[in-house]
Amino acid sequence: MGGHPFYRFCRSALEDIRKQGRYRQFTPLARQADRFPVYEQGGDVQAVAAADGREVVVWSANDYLGMGVEPAVVEAAIAAIREHGAGAGGTRNIAGTSPLHAALEAELADLHGKEAGLLFVSGYVSNQASLQAILTSMPGWICFSDRQNHASMIAGIKGARGASCVIFEHNDLADLEAKLAAAPKDAPKLIAFESVYSMDGDISDIAATCALARKYGAMTYLDEVHAVGLYGPEGAGVARRDGVADQVDIIEGTLAKGFGVHGGYVTGSAELIDYLRSVASGFIFTTALPPSVVAAALASVRLVRRESW
Repeated sequence: MGGHPFYRFCRSALEDIRKQGRYRQFTPLARQADRFPVYEQGGDVQAVAAADGREVVVWSANDYLGMGVEPAVVEAAIAAIREHGAGAGGTRNIAGTSPLHAALEAELADLHGKEAGLLFVSGYVSNQASLQAILTSMPGWICFSDRQNHASMIAGIKGARGASCVIFEHNDLADLEAKLAAAPKDAPKLIAFESVYSMDGDISDIAATCALARKYGAMTYLDEVHAVGLYGPEGAGVARRDGVADQVDIIEGTLAKGFGVHGGYVTGSAELIDYLRSVASGFIFTTALPPSVVAAALASVRLVRRESW
């Protein structure tokens, strides 16, 4: 196997990555649920498992509120495993939909003031699958994408065969309007952007972006993954904080950051969500989130909404 040209390519590419200082080295860390954000670090996997490494405080984790170690969230996961088992047993089309999945989707839709929601196995997949499905639905789609959009959004846009992508400068509404004005009036248009951008932490002007969308007949797709749980009433995100969530067509979020668990989702109109449920390959062809994850996420979202302080 090692003689195939691909393996030679791998060795050469990895050597170049090392020379450039971009080689990724995992740091063995064992999270301590009762002392978060304290972790225990060891020199290897065995050391971590034995919990004999030095203590490290990790400030780079995405569990911003510590909801992943909240007792009520942990107990919800344990109870779901006892009642339903460790896994979902298959895709929701094959193995059925748990009441937990339906309850969480309804909770997330209500959180964002939308008619319906759809769960995905991760925030990355929710972006990739949803954008690809939307942008391949009709001929002639033009997607206007912020230059700083997340890799998952870019993957979904690039994967949409037949759709065009126009990149506008980061948070530059004048540039966005110029490019919207230059596009064919009758082409279906989608503006894809984020509320809180992951690289710099800056925030978009959602109201002004939605105003441009109305002016030029475009739909809006907003990624709120770094905002849910942290901003607005009940942790609903920046769009709700700014009072403009109802102006956004599609709001996407994650359960793995502010809510401290795992999974991604999109919310929108009932017909849009039904369409994605029916055609998005990233939803159809993968095993559903385990009941324990869904139960924990549901408990977390409800707790954050109830205790918004």
